[in-house]
Amino acid sequence: MARGKRLVTPAQPAQARAGTYPKQLELDISQKQGLALINQGEELFTVDGVLTAAEAAKLIVAADACGFQLQSSRGAAHGEAFRDNYRLAFEDAEQAALLWQRSGLEAACRDLPLAGRRAIGLNPNLRLYKYVVGQRFGRHFDDSVELGQGRITAFTLLVYLSGGEAPGSPTRLVGGETVFYGARGKLVASVEPRAGRALLHRHGDACLAHEGHAVRSGVKYVLRSDVVTAEL
Repeated sequence: MARGKRLVTPAQPAQARAGTYPKQLELDISQKQGLALINQGEELFTVDGVLTAAEAAKLIVAADACGFQLQSSRGAAHGEAFRDNYRLAFEDAEQAALLWQRSGLEAACRDLPLAGRRAIGLNPNLRLYKYVVGQRFGRHFDDSVELGQGRITAFTLLVYLSGGEAPGSPTRLVGGETVFYGARGKLVASVEPRAGRALLHRHGDACLAHEGHAVRSGVKYVLRSDVVTAEL
């Protein structure tokens, strides 16, 4: 990332903007309880077990059946980070609410540091990402989103759908870590993808620079949304 240049997530191309949520992608997940935030440093948290391995695998099959679209970026000259991956995007408040309530995230996110605000749900703009061997997401920052009526997103949510497979497995994911940097490029954390693991990190003005390392083998799948907040 160029010194002094704040590169952001590339804008969605017209063909990749959110559409109608397909029935085959409707979430079928069990109620999770007792999940806790694990502090990884500097307003960065993980929560393991928001999806079971079977739930994550079912979503991968459904997403592949829908068909992903390639997304790239215009590059640093346009203020956009390097990006090379496939994606699907859908707007569905009902599915976002179901994920929030059943995954255990609703209870876990009560402990997020929100300074006079509270977490009330997830951004209905749900995105699915797929990274094959060699694909990566360059160092960048995530912006917050205003959703109206005083609602503002405060944390990026990534739910890994692959990762953590047994050594020797033909589908084992290697690489694809999400890596965060602090002042002067100092490494803060490197989060390994694991099926069912949620990663939450502050975005907007307080966002840490971060990147998705290249996949070295296997396929990395991620479900993406944002934590929505409102005033207390």
